[in-house]
This record gives sequence, C-alpha cells and structure tokens, in this order.
Amino acid sequence: MAITCREEAMRWVHRYAIGGAAFAALPLPISTSAGLAALEVHMFNFIGGVYGESVGNLASLAAGGGLEVMGAGLKFVATRAVSFVPGPVGIVVRASIAAVVIETLGRAIIGHFERKHPGRLFSPAA
Repeated sequence: MAITCREEAMRWVHRYAIGGAAFAALPLPISTSAGLAALEVHMFNFIGGVYGESVGNLASLAAGGGLEVMGAGLKFVATRAVSFVPGPVGIVVRASIAAVVIETLGRAIIGHFERKHPGRLFSPAA
C-alpha cells in the first residue's frame, strides 16, 4: 500500500510534538526556547526531506531566527499564564503549549510542501 508524503510527514510531526512537550517539561534552569527552536528547524528540514527537497542553509537559518523570536514570545505568554497556575500543573501547561505550537507549525510546513507537490507518494531513501 502506497503512503503519501503528507501521511509520512504527519507521523513525524506528532513525534516532534511529543518530543518538544517532553523537552518543555524538563525543569531546566535555562530557557528552553532555543532548544525548541532547534527542534522545529530540524523538523522543517526533515519534512523537506520527506518531500524529496533539500532545505538550504539560508532557509534553515532564517527559519531558526524566526522560530527563536516566536519561541521567546510564547515563553513570555506561557510564563505569565503559568504564574497563575499552582504547582505541577504549570509544567503541564508549558508542555501543552510546546506540543500545540510544534504540531501547528508542522502542519503549516506540510501545507507549504503540499502546495508544491500535491499528493506526492513517499519513497524512503535507500
């Protein structure tokens, strides 16, 4: 049975979202924004590979900068929201925000590649 690039990419987006949520839940003394931005850039490059495209260094660099800025803004909003939530529930809120953002971003990236390659069948690299 043939699988489309969209289906394969969505499988990976879910995995990246779970990984991002787990990373955001870690009690790190530093900001997780940079780590999440790196994960999102990797996801962007990976999805490009699923569609058979090599995402260039310049595009990756530009995406990374934009994602870092977006991550800092979301971290500010999450920090404000979590400050009203007592105890470990705040960790769940942070993890949930990370998962939703990564999932949404992944769907947008897939949409970008689907417009260029609608319905393309996935063929794994040998």
